[in-house]
Amino acid sequence: MPGGLTGASGSAEAAARLGRAAYAAQGLGLIFYVLGLWLEVYIDTRKLGRGDTDLFRESHRRWRLRTSLVFLTWTILGGLAVPFGIGWPVLGVAYLWYVLRVMKGWFYWHHDRVIGMRSVAAAGGSAPSAVSAGPLRPSARSQ
Repeated sequence: MPGGLTGASGSAEAAARLGRAAYAAQGLGLIFYVLGLWLEVYIDTRKLGRGDTDLFRESHRRWRLRTSLVFLTWTILGGLAVPFGIGWPVLGVAYLWYVLRVMKGWFYWHHDRVIGMRSVAAAGGSAPSAVSAGPLRPSARSQ
């Protein structure tokens, strides 16, 4: 229908656009710290109450949110520690960690892979194990 998205494929495409926008906001956070991070946190917290059942989208939403909030915390702590001489190394490590997390998340998103979930246990399985790359998401590209 003109003027709006309808059906399951429309909502899936809207969710995919929202995920790409959240990763783009994280990338902006590398340059425009406050604007990019707060925009990304806003995008990902909008979905908190909806109970998304898609493991792929939910894993990426949690990954982005955790990445941004941990980075924000460490940069605040690093900024407060600058007068004591340890702030700059803390800020450098936090920035490097953030860059690697954003790159890994974007890579997994592009390749339709679940990220940051504890293997089968997080998806309702039994025994917890080390963090794995996760299963491939059924891709619209392969159908």
